[in-house]
Amino acid sequence: MSPSVPAVPAVPVAAPPSPRRLLAHRAAVAVVLVASVGLLGVVRDLGGPALRVGEPASEDVFATREVRVVDEDATLTARRAAAESVDAVLVPDPDAQRAVVADLRAAFAAAREVRTPVPVEPDPTEEAPAADAEGAEPPTSRTPSAVDQRAALTARLPGVSSATIVALVAASDAELDLLERETIAIGQLLARQRIPEDAVTSALADTLAVELGLRSLPRDTGETVVAALLERSLRPTVVVDLEATGAARERAAAAVPDVVGVWRAGEAVVRAGELVGPLEAAAIAELDLGTTSRWRLVAVAVAAALMTVAVGGVLLARMHPLVWTSPKRLWALTLLLVVYAGGVLGADLLADTAGRGWTFLVPAGALGSTVALTLGPGLGVAVVLPAVLLVLLFDPAGAAVAAYAAASVLLAVPLTRGIASRSDLRAALLRGALAAPVLVGVALLVLDVREDVLVALVAGALGGGASALLVQGALPWIETAFRLPTVTALLDLADRNHPLLRELELKALGSYNHSVLVAALTERACRAIGADPLLGSVAALYHDIGKVRQPHFFIENQQGIANPHDGLEPEVSALIIISHVVDGVEMATSHRLPPEVVACIGSHHGTMRVKYFHERAVAAAGGDPDAVDEAAFRYRGTRPRSREAAVLLLADSCEATTRALAMTRGTLPRDEIEATVDDLLEERLADGQFDASDITLRDLRVVRDSLVESLVGIYHPRIAYPRPAPDAR
Repeated sequence: MSPSVPAVPAVPVAAPPSPRRLLAHRAAVAVVLVASVGLLGVVRDLGGPALRVGEPASEDVFATREVRVVDEDATLTARRAAAESVDAVLVPDPDAQRAVVADLRAAFAAAREVRTPVPVEPDPTEEAPAADAEGAEPPTSRTPSAVDQRAALTARLPGVSSATIVALVAASDAELDLLERETIAIGQLLARQRIPEDAVTSALADTLAVELGLRSLPRDTGETVVAALLERSLRPTVVVDLEATGAARERAAAAVPDVVGVWRAGEAVVRAGELVGPLEAAAIAELDLGTTSRWRLVAVAVAAALMTVAVGGVLLARMHPLVWTSPKRLWALTLLLVVYAGGVLGADLLADTAGRGWTFLVPAGALGSTVALTLGPGLGVAVVLPAVLLVLLFDPAGAAVAAYAAASVLLAVPLTRGIASRSDLRAALLRGALAAPVLVGVALLVLDVREDVLVALVAGALGGGASALLVQGALPWIETAFRLPTVTALLDLADRNHPLLRELELKALGSYNHSVLVAALTERACRAIGADPLLGSVAALYHDIGKVRQPHFFIENQQGIANPHDGLEPEVSALIIISHVVDGVEMATSHRLPPEVVACIGSHHGTMRVKYFHERAVAAAGGDPDAVDEAAFRYRGTRPRSREAAVLLLADSCEATTRALAMTRGTLPRDEIEATVDDLLEERLADGQFDASDITLRDLRVVRDSLVESLVGIYHPRIAYPRPAPDAR
């Protein structure tokens, strides 16, 4: 029966913020950003002269550069006149052409129908008439009288004069056929002509004057019938093509050049006491010398901030989930953006009094470098959007400054990649500072901005240098306030004079030396797979700090003393071994190590079994594994959740195992080191220790090869040097 062993608490794992708390942080971040940008917009507005349209100017305003402003009202008037001078575009109307002939045919068809005989119905009250002497039957139909025909035709052809009705009824069938042919022929001739609405009468008169004289028509039917029916049926045969007419008028309007007001540099735009007109106000706004509506600018600033927050939220959620789910990283990003906005405002206000060239003092390089160092290079590239937007918000005419800001941010990100020491950081920031005036010159050249070139270059050089100093000074504060694993923070932790490492070296020298070796193995393997070598190295240095509480229970610290585990039950020994992970996490947390390093400490054994003591317990139970509680022999840590933590887990076990083998054999051949690393890797793969991390099998193969090469370099066979002969004296 195994003795009762106190339970080891699990490694404390920082619980992720609840969805409600995380949502509250995101909302607060959005409010702070929007309110800060809006407030800065108000401050920017207070810096300019008070100029309002329709009010007297409070001071003389001179153009600082040549400005050209379009007089919208005059331009609109000129273009409207040009458009109205274009005639409408007319196109044939096939429906109207067909309707002219159809109406004529219908009129003659009606004239024939009214003279068609109608059936005679017998009167039932009278006796049927007898057949005449020759045996002929009485008539069954009769032709309507002329009076009836005129009445019926008048009803069928409303609007036709009585003279025309009489002439149609009086005409014989042959005459009616002739009239129809001639009338339709003239109608077809008219239908083929392009007759606009205002030319119907004149076109009919001109055509009839010729056609009636050429045709032989009975009596006066040319005037009474043909002319009358054509006048009734003729209509416009063309219509206005609205689309083509509109396009023609638009072309005519577009051909009219803008009516432009021009002020040269040094010329007064408006004098004190003069009323500010719309054109002068537009020129002042173009020169960025005044404001027309404070609340409008605030609204623009708030809208720009809202757009940035919305786009940034989508970007963080999809591309940077580590930042999106971390309140401290969200607040760090917010702080950097607000400070940058203040820097842009300061440069813009300085430019109002000292010249536009000083707007190139914007600390865009500092923003890109700091975000890349603290929150990651991917996010460093993404902040180019707010960097440019804030510049244009405070200086709408500052296209060159916006281009410089974008280039500075994009250049800062690759310059700060791969930094492994403080000298690397200083060199990267120095290169960025030296590149700043070059970027300013390129921006001015590309956008053809020529005023204040020398001042702009000086401002770029000063801004680049100030950005370098600002980044170096701000990083320690940001690292401490938000506990971020930045390069400089990790470099500070890599200093062997850190209190935790000094304590480990003093109390557990063997564990300290083991940690130094594991740090070298981990750093090399992380570099091989593209993981963060500095984070892996620092985590390895601190992974065993929990052993300082009971150092002599670990074999690497037992030089010259008996093994204290010899007198303990396996369960008690396992408890002591397991506890160093929990103790290490507690010590790292109390010393405010970055959470990423703390997580590596808590997962450097994963949830593996303490194999040696478990096997002792099984042996003590007569070889029956079921008689032993396996859970009592498993580490209470977590499985690795990052590639660096996964590499550390494997490097730690490989170094410890090969060192134990080398202690008994002196040196190890390469094939034995390879077999040892392969066995340890397969055991941890089978136990699912890498399931929670994003490390791939290909990465593990590369890590395995790197560890083998490193361990071969440490434990390779050496030449056995001869011992010196004993002194014969």
